[in-house]
Amino acid sequence: MGLLAASAALTLPSVASASIPRESTPLPPPDTCIAPILPCYILLSISSGSHGNSETVSGYRFWPGEPFTVYFWNGNSSAAAPAVASGSTGAGSFTATFNIPKEPVGSYTIFVTDLAGDNQSAAFQLTHLIATPSSGPVGNTTSVSGQGFLPDHVVKFHLHGVHATTASPCRTNATGDFTGCVVTIPNVTTGATRLTATDGTYWARIDFVVS
Repeated sequence: MGLLAASAALTLPSVASASIPRESTPLPPPDTCIAPILPCYILLSISSGSHGNSETVSGYRFWPGEPFTVYFWNGNSSAAAPAVASGSTGAGSFTATFNIPKEPVGSYTIFVTDLAGDNQSAAFQLTHLIATPSSGPVGNTTSVSGQGFLPDHVVKFHLHGVHATTASPCRTNATGDFTGCVVTIPNVTTGATRLTATDGTYWARIDFVVS
């Protein structure tokens, strides 16, 4: 397909830090396990997403019965991090749900630590997506813009899991942004659903209503 460069200035609203709980001390070094023979590890439900989305992190081989905390961290060992979930490791494994906080787009780390000293991390890319309008009937179009994607990549869209065509192929600019991509609402069931955008590596999802 042809390529459409996002040359217009991106008009997404500013994504400022929200009032979310923050730790007063730096986090310990990541990737430390108390039992190195069978190292602990974590798995994410998805490695990228937008603020407001609910995702999960699962941990394995942590110290049994210890309280743990999940942080959304910028990777700087000297910086504080917002806590987004907590719980107990039970028999040493757990699955925790966390909401992606309202932070600026970019690279972050999901960091899990327990009181025994098990500390594990996984990379996470925070993206941003907006559709105007955010509802409409099958066959209508919506203008979609996004941030936090890979530079110079074609972006594809899905609505309710169905591929949504664009008036012209949508491509990110040199900073990973795109703007004004005209997406046609495919033939899907009416009601509340999700509009997704992906460059093949990073994803963003927002609520959308097919009327």
